[in-house]
Order: sequence, then structure tokens, then C-alpha cells
Amino acid sequence: MTSDPAPSSVAVVTVCTPARAGHLWSQRRALAAHLPDARHVVVLPERPGSAGLATELVADGADPLEVPAGEDLPVARCRNTGGDRAVEAGADLVVFLDVDCMPGPDLGSRYAELPSDAVGVGPVTYLSESAGAPDPADLAGLTDPHAARPFPEHGVRRLEADEFGMFWSLSFALHADLWTRLRTDFGGFDEQYTGYGAEDTDFGRRLLYRRVPVVLVAGAHAYHRWHPVSSPPVEHLADLLRNGAHYAERWGEWPAPGWFEEFARRGLVRRRGDGWEAVPANRHAEDRRPGIEG
Repeated sequence: MTSDPAPSSVAVVTVCTPARAGHLWSQRRALAAHLPDARHVVVLPERPGSAGLATELVADGADPLEVPAGEDLPVARCRNTGGDRAVEAGADLVVFLDVDCMPGPDLGSRYAELPSDAVGVGPVTYLSESAGAPDPADLAGLTDPHAARPFPEHGVRRLEADEFGMFWSLSFALHADLWTRLRTDFGGFDEQYTGYGAEDTDFGRRLLYRRVPVVLVAGAHAYHRWHPVSSPPVEHLADLLRNGAHYAERWGEWPAPGWFEEFARRGLVRRRGDGWEAVPANRHAEDRRPGIEG
């Protein structure tokens, strides 16, 4: 890894659906407080009558944005669209931030120290339902990072090749030149993943397979606002089966084995060879038990 001067401009890329419009507003408030000079690239559902699957909007400030109704977003394509738009807008550093995440006060400065050849991943605190939409000034006092990813106390720690599961797409960053290189080398996020699931695990695994340094960045905190989730996400079962099969074709194993084992326990899927298939007789009823999603 090589060191470089701090980037002169930052763009934050976010993908948003109508259901997350309130969380987008919280994120924009926190950006205005903690990254006031950053450009905000928001990838939105396609507006009725326009062409393509998604559109991008570059916006500044903390004002709410109109989020048009539309089909579920193709997440991999949206991330690629947002990253490309950030580079086109002249950003030196591109930060990908889930719409449910509010940036902490040091997120920008810690990511700005990334070497030019590395992808950085920051710690994320999952907020409780009672936390609501915190004031950006109060975020630091809520810091309690998710224990599944132990971060260093200082500096960075480089992931080993078998630690691809440590990459997550809630909060990560890289320099614009590296994003452009990844898009040229292997397309960025694989757009054959459609709908929900596996595109981020695949992205992290391909980074490490190609020996692109992926580092855990101490202090680059983000704060994930609460929302109801399904555990396991049965409403996304069709997506997970389709994307899981694509992932297995590339890597020789299925992602999220715990989820598929639980689906099987509920009678929703069954083994087919080394993979999984839906059990046709079952309807996929949603399970709204609270949990944590990636």
C-alpha cells in the first residue's frame, strides 16, 4: 500500500428507495454537519416515463429530496452508476454509504487517509429503535460498533484473502482512480446480481482474489438507523436463490449458508445437488421478527 495526500474533494454515494426517504434525510443532515463540502450522489428509482433502470442526482445541502416511486432498485447496477457519477463530478475520494447510515464526525477524515491502492471499510453502529433520528452532534456518544467485525483501535488492518466476509457495503471508500481501475478490470459490482443479496460479498471476494488491499479503518464510524427487518429475509427468497446460484457458479459455494439452512428448516427450500431450490408448494410468507441485516 502506498500513501498519498488527502483528497481535495469527496463524493458520498447512496442508493435510495421511497421507503427510505426519511433515513435519507437523516443522512443528509449528518453530511451537512460532518462532511459539509462533500457532494452527495443519490441513485433513485426510475421516474415514470424515463429510460433506464435508475437515475442519479448530484445534490448538496441537508434539504429533503423527493424520492420517486419505482421498481425495486438493481443494487449492483445502482452502485456502479453512483460510483461512476461521483468520478464524473470530479471527486478524488468516493464514499459508498448505505441510505440507513449517518456519517460520524471523523468518517471523512479517516477515509481521506486511505492509501491510493486500498479499499477502506469503516465500523458501523446499529442504533436501537428508541434512538430514532439522532441529532448529528449526538452520534459520537452512541458509538457501539457491531461486534461481528472487530476493528483496530488505531490505523488500519489489512484483511487476509480468506476474510472476504469482513467486507460490507454499508460503509466503504476508495480513491476515484482505484474505482475507475476496478470498473475497467472487472466491472465493479457484478450487475448479473439483481435485486437483493450477494453482490457485496462477491465484490469483496473479487477484491481480495485480485490482491486489492482491503483494510478495516479505525474511527471511520457510521451509525445505522433502526428499521424493521426479516430474519431470515424470506421476502427476498427468490432473489437470494437466483443470486446465490450465480455466486456459487463463480466461487463453488453458496453465500449466506445460515439463511438457507433456516429457509430449509421452514420448508421453503430444499437441496438440489450442491445447491438450493425453492419448494414449489410453499408460499413465501413474510417473517417480521426484528434482526440485523447487512
